[in-house]
Amino acid sequence: MLRKLIYLFLPLLAVGAIFYANLVWDNNRQVEPLSRAEINRSLASSIEWLEENEEEILNENNPMLWWMIGQSATLTKDRRLQVLFSKYESRYLNRRQNNLWLPLFVDNVWVPVRYEDIALYPYYNKYFIYAMTCDDELGRQPVIAAQNEPDFCEAYPLRPACVTHQLMGIRIMQRKNCGDQEKLESVVKVLQEKIGRQLTWDTRVVDVYLQRVLMLIESGAGDRVKPVWLRHVLDAQTEVGGWDGFEPIFLLPGGYSFGFSGRGIDVQKSMDNFHATAQGVFIMSLLSVRQVETVQ
Repeated sequence: MLRKLIYLFLPLLAVGAIFYANLVWDNNRQVEPLSRAEINRSLASSIEWLEENEEEILNENNPMLWWMIGQSATLTKDRRLQVLFSKYESRYLNRRQNNLWLPLFVDNVWVPVRYEDIALYPYYNKYFIYAMTCDDELGRQPVIAAQNEPDFCEAYPLRPACVTHQLMGIRIMQRKNCGDQEKLESVVKVLQEKIGRQLTWDTRVVDVYLQRVLMLIESGAGDRVKPVWLRHVLDAQTEVGGWDGFEPIFLLPGGYSFGFSGRGIDVQKSMDNFHATAQGVFIMSLLSVRQVETVQ
């Protein structure tokens, strides 16, 4: 019986291995770098998507995503992004209230925070809050202190965005001059190496793929980004200008698709969302103003 099962599954394993090998080859092949015209077209289309979906996305108070929009507005000096970000500021960044996220957007602002205030936050948001405030009490919390170490994510292999989230937090610490800057720089280099390996072998062009590309560029490692990775990001942009963070493989009845998601393999409808699109906008904004080897 066991031998029959082995004979049954061997062809399936062989097909799966060939399929994956082809994905890895496609994900690392040599291609021409993106042209400035392609980057500018992508950025313009993505900003149009933000404008078309303004009412919906303004209901999403995700500070990190809006920080990316604000940074994109600063980098590109695009009036549409500036207006959109100012609407977010008016709605959510009231300086008269103890908004824990205000230091992310405003320098030299201190907001009191207790661990009890953020105890139910995801582990990475706890780290972001600490990075913004450099609060000693928060820094002594085990879940926060552990994220200062380069091997933190090795204990969480099923968190695909763990390394990028950790790098985001450390980049905030660097901008806020929080902690041992020499150590932080060494951790950044380790995390950049890890992200490069993830991009090499995890071929799914989903939300975390964009996030990995983004964090390499944002953290100063744009030269590590292969042109094909940017090509995949560009190709994943939909006709209406957004990104959906889901990579369909083939269509199913009812508008559904079978494909890759952040969880692995999934069946769902392709639909642009703010989470993926904000990261796409930031990638293209960075590329539009920075000279990196992946851009002509």
